[in-house]
Amino acid sequence: MPSPHYKGSENSAYSQLIQAKDGNNKVIIKPQALDITWGNDPRYWRLHDKPRGPAELLQVCWLEVNGSISLRLLNQNTDYTLHFNLYLKPDAFGWNESPVYFMVKVGKNGKPTWRSAYLRQDSQGNTFLAPNGKNPLKFRFDRQNRDEKLIFGLYEVWRGRWKGGLIIEDVVISACR
Repeated sequence: MPSPHYKGSENSAYSQLIQAKDGNNKVIIKPQALDITWGNDPRYWRLHDKPRGPAELLQVCWLEVNGSISLRLLNQNTDYTLHFNLYLKPDAFGWNESPVYFMVKVGKNGKPTWRSAYLRQDSQGNTFLAPNGKNPLKFRFDRQNRDEKLIFGLYEVWRGRWKGGLIIEDVVISACR
């Protein structure tokens, strides 16, 4: 019996490295590289057929999306921000009363950094970055061990309320300016 959970592909086609002129790398991760709880169940998620397309949340009460990339894609001794590029459909529901939590940690034994954000109904119909604004999700990569991974995720698993209409376009990791 196949798993109801979607296991992200490690195919490098779903993680794009962009090298800036100043030498700071930016990484864009598509939903096909993410692990999505209930992502293989068409009642809850739709992963678009086109390569590098978005992931659409139809409805869940347990929102858990995890990802990881090799630290070799990032520059050491550099501060970074991590954002999810999101879109709320006009018929989105369940977002006003439950914050979504975002996490990042350097290496599997690293200390996680958490941020929360409300995905507001007034964002419907527009692509937006979360978390953003005054409380971005920042991390510093200053380790010597470049064989580890950066681990990150998006969660709303505590309230048990149904939510839907969220589209995940990609995850963006970029050097702080």
